[in-house]
Amino acid sequence: MFSTILIVAIILLAAYLLFWPVPIDPQGWNPPQALPYEGKFALRNSLGGAEKLWQGKMDGPEATAIKDDMLYTGLGNGDVVRASIDGSGEPEVIANTGGRPIGLKFDAQGNLILCDMMKGLVQVTPTGEFSVLSDSVNGRKYNVADDLSIASDGKIYFSDVSSKYDMAQLNLGMMEDNPLGELICFDPATQTSTVVLDDMHLANGVCLGPDEEYVLVNETLGFRVSRLWLKGPKAGQRDFFIENLPGAPDNITYNGKDTYWIALAWPRFPRVEALASKPFKKKLMMRLPRFMAMVPEFFMGLELPSYGLFVGVDLNGKITHFMDSHSGEVGLITSVLEHEGSLYLGGLMSDYVARVPVPKQV
Repeated sequence: MFSTILIVAIILLAAYLLFWPVPIDPQGWNPPQALPYEGKFALRNSLGGAEKLWQGKMDGPEATAIKDDMLYTGLGNGDVVRASIDGSGEPEVIANTGGRPIGLKFDAQGNLILCDMMKGLVQVTPTGEFSVLSDSVNGRKYNVADDLSIASDGKIYFSDVSSKYDMAQLNLGMMEDNPLGELICFDPATQTSTVVLDDMHLANGVCLGPDEEYVLVNETLGFRVSRLWLKGPKAGQRDFFIENLPGAPDNITYNGKDTYWIALAWPRFPRVEALASKPFKKKLMMRLPRFMAMVPEFFMGLELPSYGLFVGVDLNGKITHFMDSHSGEVGLITSVLEHEGSLYLGGLMSDYVARVPVPKQV
C-alpha cells in the first residue's frame, strides 16, 4: 500500500515539474559569452566624481534632451520638466502626460516628442499642450514605448520593448527572454504606424545614423545593437552594428561627429545569461519554491544589482570609451547625452541627472 502511494506521489510530482503551467514560455537562444571586466573594460570607478545636478528634485529622469541651454526630461509622476543646464534653479514643470514619459527628442517645429510607457508616442508643444500621436500598431496597443529618433522628413522611429509584456509584467518578459521587441515608424503625414523591425531581445534605445542611412536599436537582453538600413543597396536589411557589449544597453545617442554613447543599465551576469539556452530549467525554477532556485538572480529582473556603466562607440562599431561607477555612486545609467564638452547621464532609478566631462578614449 505504502509503495503504491509513493509511486503515485512520484508520478504526480514528476507531472507537476514537467507540465504545470507557468506564466512564461521561453524558446531558448544562445547569447554571446560575456567578456571579463579587465583590460580596457577594467572597473576603475571612473564615474566616482560625477556631479549630481538637481539631486533630490527629480524622480527617475530616464532620458534627457537639451534645447536653448535648457535640459528637458520626464519623471516618474508623469511630469515633463526643464531646468538650466548649469544646474541652477528648480526644475520647471511644463506638462504632465498622465503616464510615465521616458525617451524624448525635439522635432523641427520645436515640439517635444516623447515615448510614454503607458500612453505610447506623445507630443508636448512649445506652449505645453499635450496630445497622443499614436497608441497602437496593427491593432495592438503599445506595451512599453521606450525611445525614439526623428528623421528629417518627420518620420518618428521608436521602440516598443515587447509585443507581449507591459511594464507591470516586464520582469516576466526578462525571464522569458524571447525576441519580442519591435521598432515602429510613425509617419505624421499619414498618421499611421508600421512595424519596420522585430525579433529583438527587449528593444530599447533608438538612434538614426549619419545622413539617416540607417537606424540603430539597442537590444537590452541581446547585449547588442541592431541596425536597419534605410538607404542605399542594403535598404530594408538588418545587421548588427555591435555585439557582446560589456553591459545591457539602454538608450543610445549620437554626438553628431564621431561617437555613439550607449548607456549600459546593468553589468553582465553570466550565471543568468547562461539560462537563455535552457528554457526547461527556467520553467522548472518557476515551479519550485524560490529558495530551491538553482540561479536565484533569475527572479530579480529589473532589481538586478547595478552600477553605472556606459560606452562610447565609433561609426564602425568599435568601442572607444568605457566608464564605470562600480562603487555605486552613480547607478543604473539609462541615457548619455553629449553637450558642449559634457555628458549628461539620466537614470530611471535616480533622483538627479549626473554630469561628467567627455572622457578620453580607452
